Amino acid sequence: MQLVEISDRTAWDTYVGGHAQGHPLQLWGWGEAKRANNWTPYRLALVEGEEWKAAAQVLLWPIPRLGKRIAYVPRGPVVDPASPEAARLLEALVAWAKQHRVLYVRVEPAWLKAKLPEGWRRAGNTLQMNETYTIDLAKSEEQLLEPMIRKHRQYIRKAGRDGVAVERQTGGDLAAMYEIYTQTAQRAGFGIHTEEYYAGLFKELGEHNFLYYARVEGRPVAFLWLVATGPVAYELYGGVTPEGQDIKANYLLKWHAITEMKAQGRQVYDFNGRVSEGVSQFKAGFGPDETDYMGTWDYPLSLVGYHLWERLWPMAKPVGRLIGRRR
Repeated sequence: MQLVEISDRTAWDTYVGGHAQGHPLQLWGWGEAKRANNWTPYRLALVEGEEWKAAAQVLLWPIPRLGKRIAYVPRGPVVDPASPEAARLLEALVAWAKQHRVLYVRVEPAWLKAKLPEGWRRAGNTLQMNETYTIDLAKSEEQLLEPMIRKHRQYIRKAGRDGVAVERQTGGDLAAMYEIYTQTAQRAGFGIHTEEYYAGLFKELGEHNFLYYARVEGRPVAFLWLVATGPVAYELYGGVTPEGQDIKANYLLKWHAITEMKAQGRQVYDFNGRVSEGVSQFKAGFGPDETDYMGTWDYPLSLVGYHLWERLWPMAKPVGRLIGRRR
């Protein structure tokens, strides 16, 4: 088997979407969108003959002034963690990284557990959130409603009675989304990207975007943006106006998204984190499972340089802030 760089976007996305371990952050478009933040994507497949045995989208980020790079695999590799190909792919990635002036390789797979080859160590810092909520979409709608708290069910019905309508946007005009997201970020005190960044991301993800608006008399009062491929539907962003909060539009919006993903045949609905108390309470009210992925793992190619960078990370503002953006 050999590690091969893939240049065919359609073939890549088909493999990711058809694999049981495929994840939206391994899509070609996700890597392309990250170029705006100075990441360079590489799509690498472990190939035997003509058959792909495993794959990983690797993002390289240059560490300023050091002449070294960080190699990052978001929510990958795309391989069964219990298979022998998993260890072979990880070993091949390390060998590949040595040829690309990499300080360390970082993986954040959507795996519950796995035994990694010798040399891998748990990271002290993370990019994606490893503690999240998920819903098993194989359940019937009645089974999905059963663990939902009563207030959430009431708010979903209330929003419907108050005239909230949910629709998917397929065009590229994100002005309403950005306005709502800006308001939400200001109230909650978190930073967001530029409108151009989101427009680029929407364009690159194409048919994998699922951007839903909750509207009242045609006015958008909440939005929820997911990206989905194969078995996984993954929340990216969401926001709500004060009016939308008052009429509980975001409750109906999220329930609509969950049922839409189920109708499409997705297997897992990932809420993308459970960290903020208020937001987590909102998410938890839908009755999801608490899911803890195995965490963030690094393979240092230089122990001295790796430990130095890890100590500098908390002080490397805005460098740490730039590289640490999850989205």
